[in-house]
Amino acid sequence: MLQFVTSHSRREFIRRLAGAGIVISALPPSLRSFGAEARQLPESALTFPGPWAFNLPKGGIILVSDQQLEDLQDPDKEVDLSLSPTPNVTTLRKICEGTKASGGRTVILAFDEFWTQYRKGQGGKPRQLLPDTEAYIQRLAKISQTLKQYGLGLELSLLSPLEIGRGYQQKTGESGRWVQYREGYRDPATGRFTVSMWEQQRWTNNKGTVELHRTGVRVFAFREYRMGGTSFYRVDPAGIVELSQKPEIDVDESAQGSTHARRLTLRGQGETQIGPLDRVLAVVGYATPEMDYFSPKARPFLEDLVGQYHAAGVPLNGLYADEMHIQQDWGYGSHHDEGEFTFRYLTPHMAARFAALYGGEFKDLERFLVYFAYGQHGFLPDLEARRPAQHVMGEGAEGVHRTFLLRRRYFELLDQTVVGLFAGAKEFAEKKYGQELEARAHATWAQSPTCDFWATEGLPENPRKYEYTPDFLWSNTVHQAASACDDYFLWNDFLTGGGNDHAEGGWSDRNYYGVALACSTGILNRTPYAYAAAWGMPNEVLQRHQAVCDTFGASANPWFQAVQDSQHRDTDVLMLYPLSLVACEERFGSWMVQYGYANYVTPRKLLHHGRVGEDGRIEMAGRRFGTLAVLFEPLPPPELLEFMEQFVAKGGKLIWSGPPPRFDLATRPVLDRWQKLFGVRAVQFGAEGQVADGRTVQFSGALNQVPPQAVLSEFLVDLMYPVDPDAGAEVVARIGQKAVGVHRGKLENGSATFLGFRPRDDQSASLGVEARTWFEMLLALGAYPASDPKAAGNDNPSVVSRTSPYLACRFPNGATSVGVHYRTHEENWGGGFHRDPKQDEETLKRNPLPPATLTLRDFRVNGHRVGFDGELTMTFRLDSAGALAAFAGYNCQKVVIDGREFEFAGRPMHLMAWAPVPPQRQVPGGAIMEIWADGEAALSVPLPAGVKGGGLFFQGGRPGSFGAEVACECAEGILRFNALNSWAQKHLFFVAR
Repeated sequence: MLQFVTSHSRREFIRRLAGAGIVISALPPSLRSFGAEARQLPESALTFPGPWAFNLPKGGIILVSDQQLEDLQDPDKEVDLSLSPTPNVTTLRKICEGTKASGGRTVILAFDEFWTQYRKGQGGKPRQLLPDTEAYIQRLAKISQTLKQYGLGLELSLLSPLEIGRGYQQKTGESGRWVQYREGYRDPATGRFTVSMWEQQRWTNNKGTVELHRTGVRVFAFREYRMGGTSFYRVDPAGIVELSQKPEIDVDESAQGSTHARRLTLRGQGETQIGPLDRVLAVVGYATPEMDYFSPKARPFLEDLVGQYHAAGVPLNGLYADEMHIQQDWGYGSHHDEGEFTFRYLTPHMAARFAALYGGEFKDLERFLVYFAYGQHGFLPDLEARRPAQHVMGEGAEGVHRTFLLRRRYFELLDQTVVGLFAGAKEFAEKKYGQELEARAHATWAQSPTCDFWATEGLPENPRKYEYTPDFLWSNTVHQAASACDDYFLWNDFLTGGGNDHAEGGWSDRNYYGVALACSTGILNRTPYAYAAAWGMPNEVLQRHQAVCDTFGASANPWFQAVQDSQHRDTDVLMLYPLSLVACEERFGSWMVQYGYANYVTPRKLLHHGRVGEDGRIEMAGRRFGTLAVLFEPLPPPELLEFMEQFVAKGGKLIWSGPPPRFDLATRPVLDRWQKLFGVRAVQFGAEGQVADGRTVQFSGALNQVPPQAVLSEFLVDLMYPVDPDAGAEVVARIGQKAVGVHRGKLENGSATFLGFRPRDDQSASLGVEARTWFEMLLALGAYPASDPKAAGNDNPSVVSRTSPYLACRFPNGATSVGVHYRTHEENWGGGFHRDPKQDEETLKRNPLPPATLTLRDFRVNGHRVGFDGELTMTFRLDSAGALAAFAGYNCQKVVIDGREFEFAGRPMHLMAWAPVPPQRQVPGGAIMEIWADGEAALSVPLPAGVKGGGLFFQGGRPGSFGAEVACECAEGILRFNALNSWAQKHLFFVAR
């Protein structure tokens, strides 16, 4: 049977190394009697433009040491390039020969520390041979000489922030700079203080180990004032004073953990003349071997580096781009001081840029790190020490939100500068080399919620990672935001296709959040097809996850890609990705809910790509959305409210959940304008919302069919925001007597709904009961229209997915997919990359998979009635006459659509799929249809309209090539042939006469 493809960066890498491993190229001699050459066929049956190029094989060399790069200069020297516990000793020449034979044109060459679990690597020592050094380029030039003998090019980890540093330092005299900060108590009478922190000496990530060097220490004194009974402490920016006397420094030489952290203690006293300032913030600076991304020397350096590779004759076909972030350490929760991630990137050039944009007072940005310190009041003598304390820049709601704005601007400036720098360098490289350079991977090494933390008291964490429950501890999002890799949508400017690794480490994404996120970034990419990765689980579970991806069209298997035209599924709802959450309280992640039946987009990308159509729907990247939902956005871009007003005025459905905005990212007051849009006369809360944990949201009016929802926690994400409704606005949700939901309907056919709480939705039923508030609200507000409003029941694929045992999706080309859900099978396995089959077998005996049976009887979905018997998932597409133009399914022999039976096999086939070759893939005289047939049966495949006859051929030894001819006949619009289990090749091409 054809193997399932799980699209994951590292797993995808292994698959593409195999190249023809998905479709075996060797053909039985008996099938070669009618050779392709006898028919004078073109060299290729079809082409691989855009996302179809992701199916092409690549050779691969993953290094784990400098020595391996040295060895590869000799093309016949054996090197162990294993990606598993089994050694893989080979040579550069053999890799080139295999790549060329499989039809590949590119060999990946990159360093990845991940694989040192199977091979001897650097042993914790920093690499000397890095892509921005002359020594590395010299070695690449020699290796390139061998590749060019075979007509091959390289995919290099050339434009990766993690690998640019050593050469940059040597040429410019600059380096990266990180700061670590720690709050402490200062005796105002004597000025005495003692502050301790964990000084980190090395970081390790997928590009190896780097060493940090402490460059200096500054100490700022200040005074704080608690704001009422809140966790906010006001600190006057003008009252922050730098101490002039350098502190005494003690270092504990006992190194801890992977970062070789050691205890650093700072002590000082005196300077009482500065007044009763009873707090200090100690700031330690570190030099890191990376670029100063804000320096005017940065972009010229990268462009010159690309020029050096071009001049050295290095044939560049692509950019290896797995985990695109600035220097940091892999450890998810091992960099903290008193439970806070206390590191930020900050160079003088960055501070100067920040001040130029936002005001001269920020020229010394280090003093404003006071407002990044979080929960560091362990020195207090009372219970306040346990509160998640935050310093804010002024009194009241305005002071709190200006602090949020400060932090939001920091993260946004870092993201935009790093991405802009490398996206610009990539564009330069493409012009230099005269071709598009594929850079397919994802931005971050850790995802939220996948790598967030819950205190489960020894129970498995993965089943808890679907909700903000009281045992939630910390999100890794702040770690990613500080490393310039939290904004997947922004990194779309660099990456090809886009993608994410959410279902990694054994977490199986049972709410389909990662899959929906892939569809969301994918449609906005220059190559609009992203992946949703999965690894760290039994192969049987991986197959289930891949079946969900096949149904969504998120880097589906090639046979589903063909039916869906390599496009992601469509949906009616667009949600704003909550980038501001980490700026408001860094404990929380980049999610408010994990909802799979919507697309996501950041506010800035919505404004860049989207427009409001005359029919009241948002048009974005060729897709249309009738509903826009805000998850958490107290700091909107300046144009967002105007965009929303236009959307509602033209008939769109707008939903805003969470805190209202006080002002926008340009510091303009917007609360009054927001209140007018949503029918709110007044807000009835202070600087933040009010705690409501343990209470219940009751719905009424337009939402009266929505079941009550419990509020789970006292966290920021679960605060309530009571309001007074304006005249004409309807209260649709209450907590007790407080109005927390207001709806304005019939606004020139549009509607605006405010929800002053966090609507929950958890189809995985991770807490024992399925939560479905978002879905029920969206359904009540008309967000998911049926194909026929007059028909009984709603056949919208999203509605079908939440009201039946099956997952359903529709596609822009008219295709419809239906699959079995994989949402309630709780994770109980280890999360390692390579698996122990016996252990996994025992695990699944204790926790059996749900049935894979897909049985449909007159099943209404997306304007069709479907009958089907098979497994896992299926996709079909009809032509304009209602004939079955394309289909893919498992363990099936027929399908019934709208009363017409299409029997394509005399008995069930393990896999049966076919689809017309789209015009952009066709070549003169080449294939007009692709077919996949795994099993043994007499097959009958509908031909495209107007085709009378032709020939059937196996795919040859290279993707897209012709192999031997297969006996077939064409009559009455049907292609008939016999499939055999003995066929080594399951992929076929049909050529019309």
